[in-house]
Amino acid sequence: MTRPRYIAAHCRLAGGREQPLRCRVMPTDREHALAIYRRAQLLLTRFLQRYWYRAAQGAGGLGDLFVTVEEVSAELEIGELQPPLALDPPEEIAAELKKHRGHERASRLSNPHWPACELARAASLSDEALEYILVLATLQGSPGLLRTCTFAWADFSIKQPTAGFIVELLADDAEHRLRLEGHLAPDAPLRRLRLLQLGEDRRWQPATPLLQRPVFVPDAVGRFLSGLPVLDEGYPPAAVRLETLGPWPETLILHARERADRFLAANVMREDALPVVLVGGIGSGRRTLARAHALAVGRPLFVVDLAALAWELEPFEQQVAALIRDGMLAGAATFLRADGFDDRTDKRPAILGRTIRALGLPVIVSTTEHALPIVTSAMPDVHIIHLGDVPLDARPGLYRHLFSQRGFPADLEVVSRIADTYRLRPGDLDRALRDVRATTGEQGDFDLAAFDGAVRRQVRSSLSALASPVTTTQRWTDLVLPEEQRLVIEEIILHAKFRVRVFEEWGFSRKLGARGRGLGCLFSGPPGTGKTMTATLIAQELGLDLYQVDLSRIVDKYVGETEKNLARLFDEASRVPVVLLFDEADSLFASRTKVESSNDRYANLEVNFLLQRMEVHDGISILTTNMGTGIDQAFKRRLRFRVHFDLPEAEEREVLWRSMVPSGLAITNDIDWMALAKRWEISGAIIRNAMLRAAFLSAAYGRPLDNELLQRATKSELWELGRLGS
Repeated sequence: MTRPRYIAAHCRLAGGREQPLRCRVMPTDREHALAIYRRAQLLLTRFLQRYWYRAAQGAGGLGDLFVTVEEVSAELEIGELQPPLALDPPEEIAAELKKHRGHERASRLSNPHWPACELARAASLSDEALEYILVLATLQGSPGLLRTCTFAWADFSIKQPTAGFIVELLADDAEHRLRLEGHLAPDAPLRRLRLLQLGEDRRWQPATPLLQRPVFVPDAVGRFLSGLPVLDEGYPPAAVRLETLGPWPETLILHARERADRFLAANVMREDALPVVLVGGIGSGRRTLARAHALAVGRPLFVVDLAALAWELEPFEQQVAALIRDGMLAGAATFLRADGFDDRTDKRPAILGRTIRALGLPVIVSTTEHALPIVTSAMPDVHIIHLGDVPLDARPGLYRHLFSQRGFPADLEVVSRIADTYRLRPGDLDRALRDVRATTGEQGDFDLAAFDGAVRRQVRSSLSALASPVTTTQRWTDLVLPEEQRLVIEEIILHAKFRVRVFEEWGFSRKLGARGRGLGCLFSGPPGTGKTMTATLIAQELGLDLYQVDLSRIVDKYVGETEKNLARLFDEASRVPVVLLFDEADSLFASRTKVESSNDRYANLEVNFLLQRMEVHDGISILTTNMGTGIDQAFKRRLRFRVHFDLPEAEEREVLWRSMVPSGLAITNDIDWMALAKRWEISGAIIRNAMLRAAFLSAAYGRPLDNELLQRATKSELWELGRLGS
């Protein structure tokens, strides 16, 4: 009995357990290959015995140049003709064919790991369908047999077998022929699973009849039957990979564990053909979970990044179908990454769903929450598993597990602190720990500062397309505000510092629900009054990064794209505490219009979506606007803090003027700061610019800063702003 031979790959896991992988294919049995070759010879002999007259010439020779009288007579059953070739009697050929088929069937039963047996089981092929593909693959792989075929079909202009030729070659009788033709139906396994493909013959118009169409076995299927690796280098380099190492399912810390285990186990065992859709963000553990279940039953995970395939629809469909088929041939669990399918105008998700339904093979699809409706619209019958953010109470267990995997002591205090501070997905945490290990060395202790830096780099990279980090060297002493505003700002900081205690330890999260957790703030007031500066100081006080959102990259004219960009922004920002600053977002704050057009309706939907995400966002969201009035009241009510920044009074302006003087700047003793403040009713930003302008004048003239330079600089600044006449 032939024993299976696998690629030398094992799943090495915690506890020293190893699982051999069904990552075939193995060298095929030579005797079996020779038996199929001999059968092809017998079938061709029988074909010539039956249809010799198609090639007979009038002089008794053989040719392919014209239709002869003998062929017409035989087709119309006129008279009795004899073949000019010395062929074995039909009954002897039939007897030997019967013996070969019986022997091959018995051999397959005793050698279930032959490639042909694996293919028959995986694709649910009957003996007739299997014989069709085995004989066709044998003909394709033998130049001598192919030349004999061209002789047999008596047309050297035909370079490959047709579907009808193979039917005639295999059929024992008329009933057998009809069954063989049935195996060529579009929904039959041979064509549905792309185990053979049909071409077109341009000599037929407007379309080629089924039995006249060229037929061939794809290279991947031929390689499989020959005992060669299925996967080749013909795919885009970033599109596919075979993963053979990973954890066991029971070692994973997972939300909704029972449902995931049930559906994934049935999928990788191929007991349930319905697709399993894993929903979550990057790093949520979707691929790790699928790989664990695949390896647990001895299968590798065949990962396909759909975004790396062709954009054109027809090539995309062909590639997807071929890759799913190849995953089946490789004995793998097929994992299709569809994270990028979030564009409603993209037709590829529909093609993906149609192809998966047509193939009927179990696959695992990964996508995001935002793309889920688009991906599943073409796949109505699926098992959906949501791998959302790890709940706060589950984070310590997951984090301790990943700490141990990276060789760090799972100190309860350190892990609890990280779990309270960071909202990391498993993949995010593992990448950060890997970076820390690279920094500390194999035996080094855990470095919290290095860990924090690694996490921040991840977030900075993922947010770079939508927002920019902002830092400041200013201090609270540089900010001049009335006492009322300062008290509200202090409350914002306290809210951020003690949110875990109030919401989690005291239980307010259960009272308020998800929407009560957000810390959304609205800073309104004229330009230059300190709104942006206050936001940067809040972030500095809390030790958080501040990201200024570029609304030009968020707002999109296409329906649904703005929501998609906002979802991506908040998803990435939720992983680590950050401050999101929507600076000068006046376009978002106008009173929501009456719905008089579709544009109005979609604009309101975008605003509502932004508000909803701010209400559930664990970090801080700050919106600034120059509008003092006219802001929609419903909008205001959904924000936790609202601070209005007025233009500074004279006393505040005097403090601002004085605070702008750095220690290294020489000034005269006769500057009247209060007179300057009373004369110019301007904002702090204008005061800052005027002071800087005066400093350059002081440097240029080589004299200390004085009243004249300050007055001149202030006038120039206001003139450029259009607030002074010429």
